[in-house]
Amino acid sequence: MSEELKASAVAEYLRQHPEFFQQYPDLLDELQVTHRKKGMLSLVEAKLQRQRDQLQRQQQELDKIHNVAQHNERMFFSLLPLQNQFTQAKRFDDGMNILQEWTTALGLQKGTVLLFRDSWVESADIAEQNWLDRTAFEIIRLERFGLQRHYLGTLTHREKTLMFLPQDFPLGSVALCLLGKRRSKHPYTALLLFSAKDERHFHQHQETGFLNQLAEMVERHLDHWLIEKI
Repeated sequence: MSEELKASAVAEYLRQHPEFFQQYPDLLDELQVTHRKKGMLSLVEAKLQRQRDQLQRQQQELDKIHNVAQHNERMFFSLLPLQNQFTQAKRFDDGMNILQEWTTALGLQKGTVLLFRDSWVESADIAEQNWLDRTAFEIIRLERFGLQRHYLGTLTHREKTLMFLPQDFPLGSVALCLLGKRRSKHPYTALLLFSAKDERHFHQHQETGFLNQLAEMVERHLDHWLIEKI
């Protein structure tokens, strides 16, 4: 019988005979377990330490959940003044200035909206930097978004140069969210874009509920700032 089978047989025997250590109480003190931080422990000490470790992990999880909840609450309330400012904005560039100020206050690098040329009426009031070619972007969408509305993470230099200006570099990670109108002939008509200097700031496993709320808010205001081609 191999050592692995012997060990499993012992473990199974002890599970089926919980009274074993009542019959041999001295073994509780004689047997020792190696702890990675505290060295050799008796079985009783090892059990108590295991319980303490479990409680510590549970507390860490609770602290993490609490911190996330606090962060989400702060972010949610930060949307209220942004909503009021968006409502007062009359033009697209006014809205973009408000969005950039809000983005800077959060410690991010850039926040803006890029408009697809085939979905909106071009205007002299809209800067060239806010226009985006759908054909060129479609390669990125297929590669990065898949069937999702958003993408969070890093980009290649070639992908960055399509959506960012030279003065926006260097940049680390991005949060991209597709915006679309039901009346449009296209499934999406604009791109909400944020960037951060830290490559780890935006990542693919990140919670996107807040980003979706923000995207819906921006979507509602685009028609007030622009005349859409449908």
